[in-house]
Amino acid sequence: MEPTNGESFPIESKPISPTTAVFVDSETFGEFSISEATATTTAATITTLKIDSKKNWYKNALDHVEDAVHKVVPEKLRENKQLAHAFDKLDEHVKMTNTDKIRYPELDWDATVRISQDICDEEKKFVLERKEFMREKFAKYIDVDIDEIDIRDIPIIAFGGSGGGFRAMIATTGYLRAAQDSGVWDLGTYFSGVSGSCWNIGAQYTSVIADTENPLQELIDHFKKRLNVPVYHPHALLKTLTRTNSPETAVELVFGGLAQKKLLNLKCRIIDVFGSLLASRLLLGEESTNQYQDFKLSAQKRFLAGGKNPMPIYTTIHHFRPWKHSLTFEEAATLLDAKKILEEHEKKTDHFQWFEFTPFEIGCDEYPAWVPTWAFGRRFEAGKSLERLPERNFSLLFGVFGSAPAAPLSKDIEQFELFLPEGWLKRTWTNLYAEVFDKAGKEKKLRFEGHQIIPQSTDRNFIYHLHPPPYTPGVHTLPLIDFVDAGASNDLPLYPFTHLGRKIDIIIGIDSSSQTIDHKYFEGEQKLFTLRRGLKRVRREGIPESKYIEVYDYIPTNKTDNDYTPAANHESTLIYMPFLPNEKVDKDFVPSTEKFTRFNNFVYTPDQIDLVVKLARQNWNEGEQIVKSVIKSCWEKKKAARLSGNNS
Repeated sequence: MEPTNGESFPIESKPISPTTAVFVDSETFGEFSISEATATTTAATITTLKIDSKKNWYKNALDHVEDAVHKVVPEKLRENKQLAHAFDKLDEHVKMTNTDKIRYPELDWDATVRISQDICDEEKKFVLERKEFMREKFAKYIDVDIDEIDIRDIPIIAFGGSGGGFRAMIATTGYLRAAQDSGVWDLGTYFSGVSGSCWNIGAQYTSVIADTENPLQELIDHFKKRLNVPVYHPHALLKTLTRTNSPETAVELVFGGLAQKKLLNLKCRIIDVFGSLLASRLLLGEESTNQYQDFKLSAQKRFLAGGKNPMPIYTTIHHFRPWKHSLTFEEAATLLDAKKILEEHEKKTDHFQWFEFTPFEIGCDEYPAWVPTWAFGRRFEAGKSLERLPERNFSLLFGVFGSAPAAPLSKDIEQFELFLPEGWLKRTWTNLYAEVFDKAGKEKKLRFEGHQIIPQSTDRNFIYHLHPPPYTPGVHTLPLIDFVDAGASNDLPLYPFTHLGRKIDIIIGIDSSSQTIDHKYFEGEQKLFTLRRGLKRVRREGIPESKYIEVYDYIPTNKTDNDYTPAANHESTLIYMPFLPNEKVDKDFVPSTEKFTRFNNFVYTPDQIDLVVKLARQNWNEGEQIVKSVIKSCWEKKKAARLSGNNS
């Protein structure tokens, strides 16, 4: 019988005997016991429950039981209960904090799309500050007096890490750690990555890592502590969240991006969840209440102040498929001959459009269109934002940068063929596949290979209706735009490094991708890249032969296909460093084919991390003197050009 308001609800009082509970994951939850004294107190507490007139008897009972549980259950289990509440209240909490102008000052700002082939003023200012900051270190590196160094002659050096999951993330760190020891890391102006190397950058540019004495070494140690269990392991996730000073804040930081999308009626994809899980493992520290800035890409500017660190450039791509980028009826009505224009549009070749994400701007030089980083995710039309929203949570972007599982089928097929053994099986597969699409036709082959088995992450399109009507078919007619791992196009971030306004002199490309298994894949990507960017690639003469380092000069031709903007009229040099086996470390360790270094493995032991780092460091050492000679000769060339009045 349900009690009436204000009455006591009788519960039979039974003594609670001492109990011990042991959980499977003892490291996470530990062991706890309930003493007899505590049990008696608990029994007395729940003997008589006073009913709150505003609650039904069930809710009153639940509240009292919860209070009793707090007295007898150990702290770690209570924290897990707090987490459950944090997840339950996540949508509500994010909705409330989304109006907090102290945390999100951008709520007072409107945004416009910047249309330009040049870099933004903030980046120009950074480049000058970076050169001033490194002037003394550069003089020391090339062994000249500092008075000989004019900052105009200092080469703009960019480090680029490849895709390849955790293998690339760790190996890139190993290379950079060796570059730091040799003095070259301190001379870098840019640091960009594809896929797994973007995770390296994201972790490095957080207060957890960047504020330490040696961030690169700290990052390696960080990996050893964090990568020994899968990112999707539930107990490990609970442990990560509960070890912070505020589990509720940790949940909001890591998973708040999912709630952001939900509140905007945007679909959350599995890649978005994956990004959140990665962020919990790689970005979250113990002081979560001090990490709000770590989950805003624009806030990474604080690590660039005064030019004290290289500028990060994250990459992703949009797969332009003409058969999917059409027009609405209303848009087609703005054209005089819509049918003919659409037919011509569908004949275009699909290709990948590179988008870059920096602390300053997000955009694509193919349009060219750029928005402030804090404004990405808003609705735009005609180049102006239609609303004021908080900056998109960095955990969502973290997933997008490394979304290889959502790549087009063409990439999956390529990877499949890459690991097929040479011989009958590979020939049979190749012949059968070719036979099927010889009959189906080229167009059906393109459409089949353009599909994604796993949906790509989707967000608001700031290019939407960028220019006034009449509207032609293309990405600018899509209210939403999807993004995928840039490794589907090229395993090195060469497109942002040849941005028309950057004029980068030296690119140090660290290739830890699975494609290092055969040099022909690198050659294939180079051929397509140089065609699209209007470059001629020439192998540098006079460089000692080594499989661990290759040097190429990029010479502008200004002849490109119709998809891409040509590179700047500025010569640059690629120092290519493939992550290959080295008998000085372990002749049997082949990183591109080793089982534990496969791109879809997300568990590494400390010993495995040490092995990857050791190999990366040794491979850097094999080419260290070549790197130095290229940098010094570039400085000498720039200095001579300036003094002769021929500098560009």
